[in-house]
Amino acid sequence: MERISIQIDSPGYIRVSEIAKELLAFSSTIEAKYNQIDFEFAFCFRALYTVKGINSKVRFYKEQNSWLGMDLIISLDEFNPYKNNVSMQRLIMGRHFFPFFVENIKKYKRKLPTLKPVAEDLIEDMRLFLIENLWLPDGDGKLKLSVIETVSYQRAMELFGNPTQKVFSENDKGQKVQDLIWTVAEDTKLSAKYILIEKKWILHSYSSNK
Repeated sequence: MERISIQIDSPGYIRVSEIAKELLAFSSTIEAKYNQIDFEFAFCFRALYTVKGINSKVRFYKEQNSWLGMDLIISLDEFNPYKNNVSMQRLIMGRHFFPFFVENIKKYKRKLPTLKPVAEDLIEDMRLFLIENLWLPDGDGKLKLSVIETVSYQRAMELFGNPTQKVFSENDKGQKVQDLIWTVAEDTKLSAKYILIEKKWILHSYSSNK
């Protein structure tokens, strides 16, 4: 059975669709640790021009393939100031999604027998997953920017979006170099240096101002 499905209702000029699909990777955690859960999680993210009279909702559908649907409504106005900043969009989604997820897992653990014994552990694993994927800050209020050490250049671009500054140069070994700066939160900038080695951009160093 599928573990997670994603639906999107948002304009294409923001990155809600690409960001939301990152949750599909949480399926592996469910398979590994919560295989007794006998329903699918169906997450829907809606970034709407108006949210007046429209509320987020949750519903359990008991069919041949049962699923717990969580339909999250977010005002498009929250995204518009950051339409060119994927990091900020991800944080907006995390700020809304995690409390909504927690609320509904706690609500439905009393109704779904397979969920009740694992609900708290599932919530914690989701929290850690969201921290690892930069949807949430950690317990100290900091983003886990060290993730840049373990991901490819392409994945770094997906996580942090287009740099606010990109400078190409060449080092004393004749290697091509990229110096990048991202604004990843209101008060946080991330700087990184990549070197082209065997046709791949390899992280050389990074730092942040927080």
